[in-house]
Amino acid sequence: MKFSAWPASGSWERMYKDWLHLAEHGWHGIWSMDHFMAPIDSHENPVSESLTALSALSALIPEVKIGTMVTGNTYRHPGVLAKMAVNIDHISEGRFTLGIGCGWQEIEHNSFGIPFPPVSARVKMLDESAQILSQLLSGKKTTFSGDYYQFDDAKLSPAPFKSKIPLLIGGGGEQVTLRTVSKYADAWNIWARPSFFRKKLNVLEEHCYKINRDPNTIHKTVAINIMFSDDKNLIEAKSQDSWSLVGGNVDQVIQTIGEFNDIGVDEVIIAVYDKNTYQSEPLDDLDIFAEEIIKLFS
Repeated sequence: MKFSAWPASGSWERMYKDWLHLAEHGWHGIWSMDHFMAPIDSHENPVSESLTALSALSALIPEVKIGTMVTGNTYRHPGVLAKMAVNIDHISEGRFTLGIGCGWQEIEHNSFGIPFPPVSARVKMLDESAQILSQLLSGKKTTFSGDYYQFDDAKLSPAPFKSKIPLLIGGGGEQVTLRTVSKYADAWNIWARPSFFRKKLNVLEEHCYKINRDPNTIHKTVAINIMFSDDKNLIEAKSQDSWSLVGGNVDQVIQTIGEFNDIGVDEVIIAVYDKNTYQSEPLDDLDIFAEEIIKLFS
């Protein structure tokens, strides 16, 4: 099982500082959110655009895997997104994973003038985009005619640095999104504790079996928050704001991580940022995790 970090994408200066620190502390990968503003109605908190920041970070910080967690499909046409992805792929020499979801943060769509269709349309748009991206990111010539996107003999040049750029799809919608994952994704992510992850994984596996796909060919990732503390009341209070929180002393956190390992999680991604402001939080708990826990599951 691999372990990656997901720090804030605030100011460039803080983002670069956090990534440098994490790259030096044994993390398999570092992920970047993709938002234009925080979910609160304020423009005072800096939020870096993900793909341009990743272009710089991939050149400045070697070795670690990098990726978007996750870009909103509504923000960029899939052809534009594919061209941006292949550039980062080459700058990073094949370390980049493109993570994508249907888009959910209505306030930033309204603020920046980006259309925000109902969720029923957004999941269908994601399905079309995933089909297109799965072909383009594999270096294939792509022609496609759907309800939302049309491509005529498109192909990435330069081609992907390796044979393909991995496509990760985030989300847990059981009827549409997980079916899209089963058809097109190389990797999957969801926020979850072990029992919820197992429930969604069961659904994903059923979708895979229906199309004769081995679910083990999908790299399964989970996003969590962590808190090291012996204060049960503090952990309970924090859990009210983060239903994917893994908290307790080191032994208790190890136990929960072991549960993820037992149910087939391939990569644990630990988020450390304020969910209301998208600003940085201290990396102390990540440092404890890296020192005490990563080695136990490597």
